[in-house]
Amino acid sequence: MPAAPVAVLLWRSPFGPLAALLAVGPVYLAWRSLRRCRPEHAARQTAVRALAQAVHIKDRYTRGHGERVGFAAVLIARELGLDEDRTEVLRCAGILHDIGKLGVPARLLRKEGPLTPAERRIMEQHPEHGAEIVRGLDFLGEARAAVLHHHERMDGRGYPHGLAGERIPEVARIVAVADAFDAMTSTRSYRRGRPVAAALEELERCAGTQFDPRMVAALRRALAVHGWPFTEEPEQPGQPVTGHVPVPREQCAGARTGDGVAV
Repeated sequence: MPAAPVAVLLWRSPFGPLAALLAVGPVYLAWRSLRRCRPEHAARQTAVRALAQAVHIKDRYTRGHGERVGFAAVLIARELGLDEDRTEVLRCAGILHDIGKLGVPARLLRKEGPLTPAERRIMEQHPEHGAEIVRGLDFLGEARAAVLHHHERMDGRGYPHGLAGERIPEVARIVAVADAFDAMTSTRSYRRGRPVAAALEELERCAGTQFDPRMVAALRRALAVHGWPFTEEPEQPGQPVTGHVPVPREQCAGARTGDGVAV
């Protein structure tokens, strides 16, 4: 039951018992709904989003991020011709890919300034935390692999297991591209979101080293047909975004992962 590992992770964090108690209730209710409502598509989607909402509460700058990653993952899946069952798995994988951040102290998620090496090691544990949280939800199938491996890289320099190439599960390679695309096109505290075209150029520049070129090409084709419905308003003069600019960790020809943080 995922509420138990979440509670343990938060209990040991700097936030202690109070944070654990606040998180366990929503996670337990969502998990129970997922187990009981397996045949009910709408109820299952609602429960998946409830789990994702727990992450949004901790990290206000990523509100809606999981849903958008799920949307982009579906675009890629359909462009690749995957069947509807696998496409639905990818939607869930996108929504839940960062669920492991429930085990990361909020002070790190919201920190203004670069993470220290020790803090980054804590942040990089979130895929494994996420895999533990969804471990008992058997019907999620491949989505669990995406939660665990969405920060692996094609060149083997990712985490948590340093997998390379096709050793990385296909669903994780799809979610990695969807995750980075949304991160780049979304405004964060420290920078404006990039235009869709610029984000695609960055993905293509990192294709083969960080991202699977097939998934990047599929996203470009899908966006050419369907567009991206989450495009933000152009920046208005006199309204700059201020805040920290994270130090890059994983570079791809001088580029940083997704939103500038490889987490």
